[in-house]
Amino acid sequence: MNFSIENEFRNIVLNTKNIKNTYNTKHTHTKHTLDLIIHEILYFLKSGNSWANLRSPIKSKTLYWHFSRFVKQDVFTKLFSKIRNTYIKKYVSDQSTLLIDSTVIFNKGGSNKIGRNKFWRNKKCTKISLMTDMNGFPLSIFFMKGNYHDNKVFNKHIQDAIIILPKTQKTVLADKAYSSKQTYESLDEKNIKHIIPPRKNMKMYSEYKYDKQLYVKRIKVEHIFGRLKIIKRITNRYDKLLRNYTAFVYLAFTVVANNIIKKLNE
Repeated sequence: MNFSIENEFRNIVLNTKNIKNTYNTKHTHTKHTLDLIIHEILYFLKSGNSWANLRSPIKSKTLYWHFSRFVKQDVFTKLFSKIRNTYIKKYVSDQSTLLIDSTVIFNKGGSNKIGRNKFWRNKKCTKISLMTDMNGFPLSIFFMKGNYHDNKVFNKHIQDAIIILPKTQKTVLADKAYSSKQTYESLDEKNIKHIIPPRKNMKMYSEYKYDKQLYVKRIKVEHIFGRLKIIKRITNRYDKLLRNYTAFVYLAFTVVANNIIKKLNE
């Protein structure tokens, strides 16, 4: 299975009603081709430069204008959904182990969805919460303020899992930050198996038995965060609006996901 990010990106743009006429080949006033615009946005993602310092045949203001149009029409979210659906159809079996964790992104220029995180020198941060499978493929992504607890979006990840993997028997792996009586009861009601070690101060600490060898594999979600942060535009949040940073994160996860698919095909 071959998934071309640039081809799928182009198809989504040309099938989006509100913007497709701008990039139609028959449009006589289009100075730059859609392929060039897509290529430069992907380059900008990996370079980590600011818009003002971007070296490109397209002026930075012009490229930002195109990028903003794509953001407003959810092009990046649709692109991520496309590669996720493609992956699920081919690689997800009747049983799936899901890994959930979050990472902190330092804020440099953001004005919304930020909070001071006491574990990171009390600096303003944004959190990315992620659910993957055992291949590390990103399945569900949420954004939180830096001072929010990870459990705030745990149930949203589970709801996503139920929607995108309706016929799959699921097992959830997460660390102690997600342990609570409500979490265990909610997963049991949904017939979802779980390996979430209780904290030592919980009554069920000595009673909760789990496969420690399987739990160790939770490290794979940490590896995906490591691969994500290699992409320089994602390492710190420079975008004032969360919607712009979110777009870059979805695009970055699409790149990471495509690399995972390529590796599975080898």
